[in-house]
Amino acid sequence: MKGYFITGTDTGVGKSVVTACLTTLLKIRGEDVGVMKPIETGVDPECSSAANSDAKFLLEVSGVQDSMEDICPYQLKTPASPYQAARIEGKEIDPEKIMERFRVLQAKHSMMLVEGIGGLQVPITRRYHVADLALQMNLPLIIVSRMQIGTLNHTLLTLQSARQHGLKIKGVILNPSHEGELNEIEEEQGALIEEFSDTPVLGNCPFIQDVSSEGIKKNVEKIKQALLESFS
Repeated sequence: MKGYFITGTDTGVGKSVVTACLTTLLKIRGEDVGVMKPIETGVDPECSSAANSDAKFLLEVSGVQDSMEDICPYQLKTPASPYQAARIEGKEIDPEKIMERFRVLQAKHSMMLVEGIGGLQVPITRRYHVADLALQMNLPLIIVSRMQIGTLNHTLLTLQSARQHGLKIKGVILNPSHEGELNEIEEEQGALIEEFSDTPVLGNCPFIQDVSSEGIKKNVEKIKQALLESFS
C-alpha cells in the first residue's frame, strides 16, 4: 500500500496545507488518492465547514466520494489533544475504530494520505500516541516544519522520536509563514536539517494565503515547482 502519514513538529505548522498540496500533486500524477484525518479537535461536527475543519477541507481538495465517518471517525469540540478533549467531553477514543475506517479507505484507493494530529507524542488515549497510530498504519512519515528560527530543534526532536518508534521517514517539508522572499535564517533551515539529521528535505511548500480548495487550485503550478521532483 502506497501512502504517507503527515505529521508536524507542532500544532499549527501547516500539516493540512501540505497534505492538500500533496493530494493535488499526486492526483495530477494520476494517483487515486484517499485522505484521512483520523481525529479532529476544536470543531463542532454539526456546524463545521471546510474553513474550520481540516477533514472537510481535505475532502473538498481530494474530491473523493468517501464519507466523513470514514475520513474523520472522531470530531471533538474541545480544542485540546485528543486524549484531553475526549476526557473533558466524557468520550472514549478507540484506536481500532480508526484502523477499521483506515482499512475501508485503503481498500478503495491506491494511495493514502493521512494527516496526523499535532506531533508524534500527542496522546490519543492514555497509552496510545500519534506515533503508535503512524506505526500501526505502516506509512512512511512526512514531517512538516515551520521555516523559521527554532525549527531545527523541533525537527530534530521529532526525527529522534520517529526513529525511536521505528517509523519509516520519507523526509521533511518546510512551510513558510509569510509570502515573498525568505531571509537568510529561513533560507538555511533546510540545509541545516539535512546536515544534522541525514534526512532529506523534500522541498519548501509554497505560501498559500487562501487556505481553501480554490486557493490550492490557484497555486497548482507553484506546488508542482516546489514538490514535484521529490514525488516523481
